Formats: sequence, structure tokens, C-alpha cells
Amino acid sequence: MTASAGRALSAIVSELEEDIVFGRLHPRERLVEEVLTERFAAKRHVVRQALVELERMGLIERHRNRGAVVKAYTPEEVQQLYVVREMLETGAARLIPLPLPADRIAALEAIQRAHDSAVAAEDMHGVFRANIAFHRALFSACDNPYLASAIEEFAQKTHAIRFYSVVKHTLLIKARDDHRAIIEALRAGDRNRLIELCRDHLLPSKQSYIAAYRQRFTPVE
Repeated sequence: MTASAGRALSAIVSELEEDIVFGRLHPRERLVEEVLTERFAAKRHVVRQALVELERMGLIERHRNRGAVVKAYTPEEVQQLYVVREMLETGAARLIPLPLPADRIAALEAIQRAHDSAVAAEDMHGVFRANIAFHRALFSACDNPYLASAIEEFAQKTHAIRFYSVVKHTLLIKARDDHRAIIEALRAGDRNRLIELCRDHLLPSKQSYIAAYRQRFTPVE
């Protein structure tokens, strides 16, 4: 793949990822190749590769003769995914050296200032990208790149789940405050508090998605 095709692929994946996270594409909605090639002015093989990547990330499903659709996790699947996320993220919290060195605290604070500004401006793109950067920097501090990679992989799989919490301003404020509290726990060397915060930080997106799923897809008797 040429460099320009690679950039086009990355841009398509990033834009469709945000479409799913922000609810512009809904669970079970079809992604039609012809529509995407026209929308992105891209070659069909680049669009197909983008769909392969989105499937790898757990954001869509592809079916023979039926095409691609946005992934709709069942409540049971969400529970299972979040059990794994909790195990991974609290496991990393147990490995992070405390108190965290000042340079790593400073890096997290810089990212969080960007997150704070995006929340205040209701800049959803900025919130989403700063949130990813914050968690990447946080869990890289465990100094186990395999664990950090697994955390990022499972966080990506739940991007399709996060829409219902991302669009609620009160939950954006809570996420912002959680991040600030995590930084203070890292600074103070309070491991129990850090583990508790990492565990509780996962709950709003899981609970919001499950409630919305049952309201939308559970048949009325």
C-alpha cells in the first residue's frame, strides 16, 4: 500500500470510529461500500481494508452476502468485555510504580488540561482523542507493554459501547473529575485509591449502554 493510500485508510478508520462513538452510526446500521467510496473519494480496496480494520477493533461485523454493520453488543457481551477490562486495568494499576515520577505526572497533567478544555467547550472530537491519550499514558506507566497493548485493544472494542455515556454532559464531567482524582492518587502514592478509581471509571459507559440496549431492543410484551 502506498503512503497516500495508508493515510487515506487511517483517515477513513478514524472518521468512522468517531461516527460510531458519537452515535452518527447506530448499532446494526449498515456500512455500504459504494456509499463509503463516494463519501471518502477512496478506492474500493481502501474502503474494504478500512472495514477489515474496524472489524478487528470490534466496532463492526462483516457477513458474507450481507456486508458490514455496526456492532451491537448484547448486555451479556458487554458484561463479559468489562470483566476483562477491569481485570486488565486494575492489574496495571497494581504495577504502576508509586508515587509516579514527576515527569510522568506532568505528562498526564498536560493531557488532562487538553481534556478539561475539550469538555468545557463541548468539543467531542477533542474529548474523545484526549481521553484515549490520557489512558494510553496512564497504563503505559505499568511498564509492561504487552499489558498496556491489551488494555488499549479492549478499550477499542468498547468504543461502540461508549456513545451513551459520551453524549451525557454529566458523565463527561464525571470522567474529567475521575482523571483528576487518578492523577492525585498517582502523586500521593495511594494504590488502593488508584485501583478503586480505575475500577469505578469503567462503570458509567457499561451501565448506560446496557440500559439503552434494553430500552431499544427488548420487545414489548
